Amino acid sequence: MRLAEYNKKRDFDKTKEPKGKVKKGSHQLQFVVQKHAASHLHYDFRLEIDGVLVSWAVPKGPSADTSVKRLAMHVEDHPMDYIDFEGTIPKGQYGGGTVMVWDTGTYLAEGIEDVKESEKVLRKMYKGGNLKVVLNGDKLKGSYHLVHMNGKDKEWLLMKGKDEFADKKDFKQTSVLTGRTMDEIAEDKNSDIWQSNKAEKKNRKKIVTDTDDILKDIPTKEQPAFTPDDVAGAKPLKKFPSGLLPQLATLTDEIFDDEDWLYETKYDGYRSIIQVHNGEVNLVSRNGISFNSRYTSLVDAFKAIKDDVVLDGEIVVEDDKGVSHFQWLQYYADNPERGHLKIYVFDILYFNGFDLTPLNLIKRKKILEALLPNSNEIVYSSHSIGTGAKALKEVEKRGGEGLIAKKIHSKYHQNKRSKDWLKIKVVKEQEMVIGGFTDPKGSRTGFGSLLLGYYHKGKFIYSGKVGTGFNEESLTDLHGKLKNIERKTSPFDSAPKERGVHWVTPKLVAQIKYSEWTDSGSMRHPVFIALRNDKNPKDVMRETPDENALKSVKDMQPEKVEENFNQKPKNPENTGKGWDTEKVTVSHPDKIFWPKSGINKGDVIAYYDEMAKYILPFLKDRPESMRRNPDGIKSDGFFQKNVEGMVPDWVRTKKIKSSSKGESIEYLVCDDKETLIYMANLGCIEINPWSSRIGSINNPDYIIFDLDPNKASLKDLIATANKVKEVLDSLGIKGYLKTSGGKGLHVFIPIVPKYTYDQSRDFSHIISQHVHAALPDITSLERSPSKRVGKVYLDYLQNGKGKTMACAYSLRPRDGATASTPLEWDELNEKKFDIKNYTIKTLPERVKKKGDLWADFFDNAIDIKEVLNKLE
Repeated sequence: MRLAEYNKKRDFDKTKEPKGKVKKGSHQLQFVVQKHAASHLHYDFRLEIDGVLVSWAVPKGPSADTSVKRLAMHVEDHPMDYIDFEGTIPKGQYGGGTVMVWDTGTYLAEGIEDVKESEKVLRKMYKGGNLKVVLNGDKLKGSYHLVHMNGKDKEWLLMKGKDEFADKKDFKQTSVLTGRTMDEIAEDKNSDIWQSNKAEKKNRKKIVTDTDDILKDIPTKEQPAFTPDDVAGAKPLKKFPSGLLPQLATLTDEIFDDEDWLYETKYDGYRSIIQVHNGEVNLVSRNGISFNSRYTSLVDAFKAIKDDVVLDGEIVVEDDKGVSHFQWLQYYADNPERGHLKIYVFDILYFNGFDLTPLNLIKRKKILEALLPNSNEIVYSSHSIGTGAKALKEVEKRGGEGLIAKKIHSKYHQNKRSKDWLKIKVVKEQEMVIGGFTDPKGSRTGFGSLLLGYYHKGKFIYSGKVGTGFNEESLTDLHGKLKNIERKTSPFDSAPKERGVHWVTPKLVAQIKYSEWTDSGSMRHPVFIALRNDKNPKDVMRETPDENALKSVKDMQPEKVEENFNQKPKNPENTGKGWDTEKVTVSHPDKIFWPKSGINKGDVIAYYDEMAKYILPFLKDRPESMRRNPDGIKSDGFFQKNVEGMVPDWVRTKKIKSSSKGESIEYLVCDDKETLIYMANLGCIEINPWSSRIGSINNPDYIIFDLDPNKASLKDLIATANKVKEVLDSLGIKGYLKTSGGKGLHVFIPIVPKYTYDQSRDFSHIISQHVHAALPDITSLERSPSKRVGKVYLDYLQNGKGKTMACAYSLRPRDGATASTPLEWDELNEKKFDIKNYTIKTLPERVKKKGDLWADFFDNAIDIKEVLNKLE
């Protein structure tokens, strides 16, 4: 029976919902969308198929924006009579709450005008998990797609198809039948389908009636408002919960964007549970140690809270720029004037007799923000929703440690490491236990290096040594502590072979910064930060990114869905098998980078693997300004220049002094295919090398003419490029032409690397002036875009130290997966030429047919001075 589950869930003596009977609707196929305020507000999307309403619960409702994908959970079929159901389902009944007919109308299968033929096609579509329909409702019109997510049970996606009805408009939130709002429907006690629940209210559990009591105790202030519904679900407790322990986060190594997640700053300090009970304040570490005597000013600050609460936060010491310093916090008692002591509070677990941990996170944060006092020491931990990549970029700019991503609708998992909270670090840090130290060498005092380890299945595992990050003060202080716990035997399960080693009882925990783990199980590039006294040594384990931590998130990403029905994945197991090398392990090759075409990260890696021999001559010995798009083209990505301590040892790097900041930046240098694949695995769709090489870093070996059309016609762009060629030809210079991969064209000329960047820029300027003088009506040297609309901009300023341009054969993170493609000059034919034709798919085959058009590029280097002599 198709409606057996529907009938089973309902008591029709108590609810006026229609009983489930299979029956045909009218001579047209019907649909309805009902807005439903049950335990969670959602929209029920229902399509008539074979005499029933096949139904999905859509938490955020339908959208007319083609870029928006809505999660749709498949629920039980409903009877056709449900199509005009509007009113209130009694509390205590399945789906109890207010129901509005938000939209209704008729529909057909996409591309089919006949009802009977549509019914046949819809059955096949539904069975195949890919419904494409055309709706004719009051609000929803045109093409809509429902797609079953691969490997999932009930999870589908609802999205708007591209047509004339696509828009980013907001829909009216009133009934299409009666024009009423949800509140008006709920308050209409004369409705035929409304059922009084006065008697039911008398018998409700105390927790439901007492939510108003919780609210009356919240202090009134100018904070986000909330209602009794926000605290419904809290549990009463007879005693104050003095032993609550914090929820812990799972480490992951990849950022993501998702509207069901919020993103908070990861603070670099001591985690603390804050207990306020009968006016007494206790700040407790994650292993039960009181912080009260150490941070008395914070204790005093929390006395402003007159209620009984249990909060969760992090104690930090910040500098004047708001950057936290863990070492300052550790030695705060000795130097309280250094930095600002604060505590960032990000959760509430208990309030005035009620356990709030069963509430979802966003509700807990709303309550927390409302009751925290205005204080310089106590800070509410703000968050952003949905934009993880942007949030991580902001944290990196501020010099922060990373992010904590939290599932919005998750409960608080006390004393548990949960995948509902994920750690995403900008720099890698790890607690390690000290198991020994070596003798100092040279002029160093105290000790040479610390021998570190962690616990695994009861064994103390050696993880390498650290000899940097100390000053004279910390060397002396730490050496004294080590001498007090010195012992004769090694505490490690397998003792490392070191000269002049002193073993210690593993009691001290150190915070260590490092770049990565080696295959042998040691930390690479470790740096000592400080000792931690808030961690139990036996609890210190090696933190490794959980590869499954993001699985549920990624399965709900729009890119993943596109992959499910646009193409067969190259690697169903989502591993890098097939692209991995001895040095590079590829991660998530099936991640979609271009949603419209289904082109994924693995396709990018495969492209650079195949095209490496053509692109590497333009990369070898050159610093890279890495433009990373780890989420593909849906976001702008970010540039990364400094890779100090962040790349494997086998990757070549070079420190270069920044002329603007006066400090050295460590750049990646791409000399081989494996480094190129490593960059692609980081999300480098576009490759941006310097114009100069290591060894002659101040002397570029090519000059760039960047022709930016800025809404100019293709005819004018081609005319400008040909004029550049004409001027260069007159000087005996061979110009090398390529597409930009965007809208413009590039002309490169190789030069002898003995001139400065300023001299190369001046030369480019001289040539550009000649071109502009010849074509004043269609070209411009104006820097301001508003002053050169409709003209081709001759951008000679791209010739500067540290400025980069997508190199020959580089892909671009743009629609169509275009590539910066070398051209023959006679290909600039206005009727046949189209920049969009040069893509990730066409370029490998093009090179096979035409060969490498820039193969002789560096063989034709010119001497600028000799050319200038010809101009005189």
